[in-house]
Amino acid sequence: MSLQTMWDFSKVDCGCGREHSVSLSHAIIEKNAIEKLPDCIAEFSCKKVFILADSNTFSVAGERVCTVLEEHGIPYVKYVFPKGDIEPDETAVGSAVMHFDKTCDLVIGIGSGVINDIGKILASITGLPYFIVGTAPSMDGYASATSSMTMDGVKVSLQSKCPDVIIGDIDVLKNAPLKMLKAGFGDMLAKYVSIAEWRISHEITGEYYCDRVAELIREALRQCVDNAAGLLNREEAAVKAVFEGLVIGGAAMSFAKVSRPASGVEHYISHIWDMRSLEFGTKHELHGIQCAVATAVVAGLYERLFRVSPDRERALAFVNSFSYDEWAKALKAFVGKGADAMIALEEREGKYSFIAHEERLDTIIQKWDKIRDIIREEIPQKKEIERLLDLIDAPKLPSDIGLGDDLQTTFFATKDIRDKYVLSRLLWDIGLLDDFVSDIDFS
Repeated sequence: MSLQTMWDFSKVDCGCGREHSVSLSHAIIEKNAIEKLPDCIAEFSCKKVFILADSNTFSVAGERVCTVLEEHGIPYVKYVFPKGDIEPDETAVGSAVMHFDKTCDLVIGIGSGVINDIGKILASITGLPYFIVGTAPSMDGYASATSSMTMDGVKVSLQSKCPDVIIGDIDVLKNAPLKMLKAGFGDMLAKYVSIAEWRISHEITGEYYCDRVAELIREALRQCVDNAAGLLNREEAAVKAVFEGLVIGGAAMSFAKVSRPASGVEHYISHIWDMRSLEFGTKHELHGIQCAVATAVVAGLYERLFRVSPDRERALAFVNSFSYDEWAKALKAFVGKGADAMIALEEREGKYSFIAHEERLDTIIQKWDKIRDIIREEIPQKKEIERLLDLIDAPKLPSDIGLGDDLQTTFFATKDIRDKYVLSRLLWDIGLLDDFVSDIDFS
């Protein structure tokens, strides 16, 4: 897939009934892409740049950006976070806002996940255009209009701003730490699950779904998989396929106006790991690495789900015996203060309502064959996910990244973290959540 496919996407009336648009004006993914910055700045008629980076990303690409601006007589002010490992939270956003120079009329972020998320928020607050110079093909938030942040101890997606310009300089991207290349590929692998769960939710809850948006993701994922063998050698085609796929994933979220095309229960597993790390100091890994490992786990669960059929009486008995009060206490003990927002969400959503459950259950039973078709069509078997991870020498088991413990409760908690209908909620609805999680080998 070329990026032109993405640009052409919004020009066609879609049968889903929604108007698809993305505010991204340019995505320049090529060698020496940083040299194109002055032309982009001139196109937006900007006069002075505010540069946001951290100590690592500034050394990787920031110095070159500053040199290019100086060569073209473009003034700038820079704020470089003194550390290279920044928490995406209120403190980091506040620091960026406090260091912002109000004489600037353009924000340029230099980095990947955290810097981009903070830059998008800063641009949204100031109402200015926003460019991001990517330093690693490590996550899919480059082109999204949201920022993945930790707020009050909970991982949340805040509405922010889609970048106006994305610069992906292949010479920079291919030299990113190898773990970050693997993380980007892992974030793309997660799309197998996200598309499947989007379709399943559409069947069960009536949630909006667009197959044209889904096909953008499928094709971008195919390109990544087809080029996967070259990633370890930092081959330009493989690096470009991952970065383009991640950009397309972000654009797809803008097209759909929801995050569904790019994340499902595997992302929620990663979010819970992050929340526990923040609260209790437990281990965590790069988001894309966690998502890759979680995708392998989830693929195994879906394989098992494909082989069963829902039993109405068993499901009703399971739900009738479920105590939300007891679960809420366990959730607070497991997640910490972040559980407060999850419990507040349930008060608004009411997913544990007996009446709402019975309605969903009837729909699930009626559409079970369709649900099985979606699983078969969208999600490869676990051994195929593991083969792809082996191909890039990436971790494939929770124990490989020190996160094998407590995975059962982590999976339970995924049904509460947001309001999406994901695998853990489907298993709860059909009364098989405990059986699936207790029996599966998470080692």
